[in-house]
Amino acid sequence: MSSPEPTSELRAGHPPAVKAGGMRITQHRHPTHDKPTEVKKTEGEEEEEVTVTPSPPKQHLVISGAVARGDADFPPEAVQAFHNKPTPSHDYRQITKPTIIHQPRR
Repeated sequence: MSSPEPTSELRAGHPPAVKAGGMRITQHRHPTHDKPTEVKKTEGEEEEEVTVTPSPPKQHLVISGAVARGDADFPPEAVQAFHNKPTPSHDYRQITKPTIIHQPRR
């Protein structure tokens, strides 16, 4: 007797869930880091010179019809002063007296 050919049942591009005892078993996928293959150069080959521009041209951001200028609109000193919390000038001490609530006992 020949065994039936195993059929590949893919659902939505992946195999169905693995179950044991009617419960699904989680299978975490580990990310694969594909390292780029290094091209070994032989003695006869020469390197090609490649010119790289320092940065692509920046696009202007338009907010409500006005061009946003980034740091010119909000200087870093003003933003830093806005985000820093002022230190308290007076140190308030906690009240150490316990709060007593009069409740009847059983």
